[in-house]
Amino acid sequence: MEQRLANAEQDNIDLRAFLYIIRKCTDLKELTPELVNRLITKIEIFDSTKDENGIKHVPIKVHFIGVGILEIPDTQTIVAAKEEIRKNPPSAA
Repeated sequence: MEQRLANAEQDNIDLRAFLYIIRKCTDLKELTPELVNRLITKIEIFDSTKDENGIKHVPIKVHFIGVGILEIPDTQTIVAAKEEIRKNPPSAA
């Protein structure tokens, strides 16, 4: 039970940090290296392949921060979360 509580607390910290970063991204003018480093944990590049037309493809997998800790909320939850963030803004990570 203590481990579940610790995991839930860590998920809450991760979510608040993720939301803080995302709030900074709402009016982007350019994608900077700093922003990429804050949003992406890892990029995997795989061996290239050719399709039936001879066109070369290089598959990549991008691992974003926060993926897997989020569930799609309903409108009421979004409004409540925005109000909570407005009242208690997260500190800079």
